[in-house]
Amino acid sequence: MGLLKHLLFWPVTAPKALVDFSLAQIQGLAREELTDDQRIREDLMVLQMELEVGSIDDAEYMAREAEIMERLREARAWRTRFGMEEEWAPLEFAPEPGVGDEPPAEPADPVE
Repeated sequence: MGLLKHLLFWPVTAPKALVDFSLAQIQGLAREELTDDQRIREDLMVLQMELEVGSIDDAEYMAREAEIMERLREARAWRTRFGMEEEWAPLEFAPEPGVGDEPPAEPADPVE
């Protein structure tokens, strides 16, 4: 009965399955485009090369670098939103036990 039901409802279920598949593919491409930072890094490298060659000056470099870094931050924010990486947090260092409590002991004389 399952095969007969599948064949009878094929005109209805096939277009829905095709639309679902197409939307899943589009969603995957959009997610990849939002989270891929490889092109952003390439743009940054090209910008640095232009500065080294001398085709742009420092002011233009700083302006364009700020735009590129903003794009990089956006890509990382999207990766965090999609759960692909953890959000960056400032590092907190705990003092080592015993450090700063007492002055260090003087080294013993080496035995000759």
